[in-house]
Amino acid sequence: MLYVRTQIVPDAACVILRGQPSEASCESLAGRVLIRLGYSLKVKRVTVAFQSIDARKQQHRRQNTIRSSTLMQQDIFDASDSQLGHAVWPATYGSSPRELLFSFIIPGHMHESVRTAFGNIAYELRVTIHTCGFGINTWTQTQRIPVYRVPLEGSGWALSLTDSMCVQADWLGAVELQMVGDSVAFADKSKLRARAIVRPLQKGQMLADVGLRLCEKVRCKNLVDRFGDLRSSQHTVCEQMRKVYDPSDSLQMQPLNHERCFDLELDIPDAATGCVQYSMNTASLCVTHELTLVATVVDQQKDAHLLRISAPVQIVPTIALEASFAELPEYSKSCFDRLLLDSSTETLWPEHSNHAEAWRSPPPPPFVRFDNDTSDGSAITPIPPSYHQHGFGGYGMLVS
Repeated sequence: MLYVRTQIVPDAACVILRGQPSEASCESLAGRVLIRLGYSLKVKRVTVAFQSIDARKQQHRRQNTIRSSTLMQQDIFDASDSQLGHAVWPATYGSSPRELLFSFIIPGHMHESVRTAFGNIAYELRVTIHTCGFGINTWTQTQRIPVYRVPLEGSGWALSLTDSMCVQADWLGAVELQMVGDSVAFADKSKLRARAIVRPLQKGQMLADVGLRLCEKVRCKNLVDRFGDLRSSQHTVCEQMRKVYDPSDSLQMQPLNHERCFDLELDIPDAATGCVQYSMNTASLCVTHELTLVATVVDQQKDAHLLRISAPVQIVPTIALEASFAELPEYSKSCFDRLLLDSSTETLWPEHSNHAEAWRSPPPPPFVRFDNDTSDGSAITPIPPSYHQHGFGGYGMLVS
């Protein structure tokens, strides 16, 4: 069989840059190229290139143009300096494929992969086999490699991902809406959970429905429309609306005679599909996300009012929300050490063989310290815990 099959196998499916472009360090992108041949081939050299694909929409022609530019290139096989100027590779059917290694250093100031209505920025690995002879002299294969950016540990951006969400506002002193969440940062391919609280301030109000809506706003800083304004777009990523009925009558709306709480959730799509982009703010592009709580309230005159409150959220890669350090056990749980439970006290500490039970007794609470030098003769002095709450400065807006 006459075939040349090439497969690019990178060590990682994507490139993760840590920190802002001005502070991010370089990252390594390594992998291997597998080549399967159905016949012997005269090969001069094999190159691997890391290149960008910049697709932009033309303003007048209304068509997409794809432009590729090679950022870095590496020769992983070169036989041009040999006596024949090439090397003969035998067929590989029935045996393992030929394997060649490659490695690139990706600079930290590189732009992230993004797919918007104004243009796309993507990266790919491209392997090219240069042969000699008649007919086709080059064989190419490409594979997309996305580039993402996550905050640097300890930076202000990383600390902002740990904030909680709490925003509230009232409408004409009649109804108060509140949206509460554990975090303002969410990963793609995950569930966004938030609690909606509808609190009546006056009697006679009725609730028709309540729901969540996640919107994405894209603003291009180097493109303007015919009026001279910056080009921008907005679309709804996902939403969920829940009808609210009276428990005694399924055809009637629920009266707001007391506070109502609803646990709502949204399914965030995969960023690789292009339905949602990661939050970013670069020199040329700004992508922001907004979570909106929507509720329909009917007043005493049977007029329906659509109420909304919004809070900014961030969509980040999953690795940005994962801790990079191991979680140490609490001091109150150190008595469950496997070493102490599985080993006898005589083996570990022969001099304390008479106090075997003392080693298995639980330690004191974490907020208690021992002080034998107290003036009143007390041996234990309690230390009150400190309470630190990370608030989130969201913004609320009610529109009827």
